[in-house]
Amino acid sequence: MRFCQFVIISLLSLIAASAHANNWYDRGNAGFALFCTGKAPIVLDLYEVTTRDLGEVKFSKAVTAVDKAVDLASRLEVVDPARARQYKESALDFMNSAQFVTDLGIRKTPDLGLVTVPTDCALEQVVFQRNPSILNKARYVVNSNLWNQLDADNQAALILHEAIYREVINSTANELFSERVRIFNGVIHAQSVRSLLKKDYLKMLQELHLSTYEENGIKLSLGYTTPEGFWMDSEVFMDNMGRILSASLAANQYFGHGGMEYACIGSTVPELGRVTLDEGNIRTLRVNPDFARDGACNLPMLIVPDSNGFAIFGKMWFFDRAKNVIRVDGTLTKKTQLTYKGKTYELVPDLFKTDEYNTTFIFDKKMNLIEIGLGGTPCLNETQDKVQFVQNLASGEGTVTISASGEPQQIPACH
Repeated sequence: MRFCQFVIISLLSLIAASAHANNWYDRGNAGFALFCTGKAPIVLDLYEVTTRDLGEVKFSKAVTAVDKAVDLASRLEVVDPARARQYKESALDFMNSAQFVTDLGIRKTPDLGLVTVPTDCALEQVVFQRNPSILNKARYVVNSNLWNQLDADNQAALILHEAIYREVINSTANELFSERVRIFNGVIHAQSVRSLLKKDYLKMLQELHLSTYEENGIKLSLGYTTPEGFWMDSEVFMDNMGRILSASLAANQYFGHGGMEYACIGSTVPELGRVTLDEGNIRTLRVNPDFARDGACNLPMLIVPDSNGFAIFGKMWFFDRAKNVIRVDGTLTKKTQLTYKGKTYELVPDLFKTDEYNTTFIFDKKMNLIEIGLGGTPCLNETQDKVQFVQNLASGEGTVTISASGEPQQIPACH
């Protein structure tokens, strides 16, 4: 059989790559199938399992297309339970989010990349996906005439394809073509992931430009596309047992850890910062300076117990093995007061400086504040009965030790 090769690349896509544009409202993405003379139609992802030497397709034994897609997604549970859950939810949502159209051609999207197609076959777009907006209420538009020609296994393959692409279009990967999506779909169909070690699986995700991996409810960053349009792997260090020791946190996520809370959905910086992990739990977090400067989202936060609702927004965090916060380092830029167990601690900035002032908060295992520093030299203002951290003293910065009852220890009087 003779084959022809063609590359579908649009000038607009190349411009978008250089500008790091990800305009899915206008461009969308598509699910394609091959319709060949004298043969049953086959989804492109399944056809490429053979041409890309990904193994042998093993179809689900479920009955309906949606149930098959859910069953296929469950193949990830051993190595990637969070992603398996995400794809299952997308598969179950497919029919409710789809608009089926008849006798209506869907505008082909330029996201195929390199495709090898037999000469006696036509490549047809069956599904079009873009995030719902004022432009479109349905996430998916499905060509009914083509969809109804596919058997349940091929319909399931398209549903899983769209579940994977749904993740990609909402990630930090500015993926303009669907080649990697099709490969991952093929790998899942061939059940190759079940035999992979975690380190090999994470490496594969990076090569496929899947940007996160969830560990203990925390999204780790595997990589991202730079503003110049280049993919960058994020370093993930593991031990010989397959445990992750150090990685970067994805910026756009929500999690709580010990007393710390973090929520962000609008960061333009892909990574929050670098963490060290112990059995999947955070031991240290160093916030990425670019994230701290971006200002689109708040830094990780802690409400100090037994205070007047004082919130710490820290850049460096330390936790014990029980996930308790034991130290937070950060900065302040203006006059600040913290009342802890009845005693007030106050930052008194230098009127002639606009710098950031370093802060330190240290806790015991019961989250009692045992040491505090607000970026200046501490002294006791006996008239106002408060501890002040004064910025313009020659002796520089210092901290105050606090007793279990909340009393500051050994502080000189302010002059």
